[in-house]
Amino acid sequence: MKTPKNYSFHVRSTRKELLMEYFLPLLAEFAILFLCILPFRFVKAAGPLIEEPSMVGRELTKPTAGRLGFGILAILLWLVFTHLASKAAEKEKHYTSSFLGFAAGILLWQFIGEISWHYSVGGVHFVPFESVTTFPVAILFILLMIYGKKHHSFDWGVWCMLMSFAFNWMGHYVMEGTYPFVASVFDQHTWYIGASAVSGILGFIYSIIFLLFRVKTRRGRIMASMLTYISIGVLMFGLMEG
Repeated sequence: MKTPKNYSFHVRSTRKELLMEYFLPLLAEFAILFLCILPFRFVKAAGPLIEEPSMVGRELTKPTAGRLGFGILAILLWLVFTHLASKAAEKEKHYTSSFLGFAAGILLWQFIGEISWHYSVGGVHFVPFESVTTFPVAILFILLMIYGKKHHSFDWGVWCMLMSFAFNWMGHYVMEGTYPFVASVFDQHTWYIGASAVSGILGFIYSIIFLLFRVKTRRGRIMASMLTYISIGVLMFGLMEG
């Protein structure tokens, strides 16, 4: 009778782990995304224009005072949240460090990817971070992540911040940053839908395989939830943009 009892306990424990360490963090990540996006949507058009709008790439800038104010707040919160995430990681507070790091990564993306390119210095604008012009930077960042992972250069809180930033960046880049390479073959609508669908579905499948067969720790399951988050996000973003 011992084997069935042990087996049933293992099944119940696994279900509880999946709920507490994968599904609930996944919901928390989307909630954090919503809490970061919602105030930005309200304030980005607030206040007067700081400078005249201009075309940067294929998009018209909107350098409002509200957008700039949110950007300054975002970068300050990024510093604070990353520091707190790192401190929580030292105490092995996995949930606290994960969610603080995740929020910090989104705030960093909002500052760099959504805000900075609307403003200029001496009349020269920053480059949209998801554009093809940042392709060398994207490659270097990926290599940095690989190096950091291999040599354990980052604590868990900082690692979550970097993953969150990378996931939001690459979620845009898989469509917008890669399109110029295939513009002679695909129209933009087709590429956005196809690239987001393929990468989103493959990413989702990998996240489930990673969850079920590769990880046995709380941090691993939280990481799997982040992989699922970006897979769903890429798919939804592609459908909206396409």
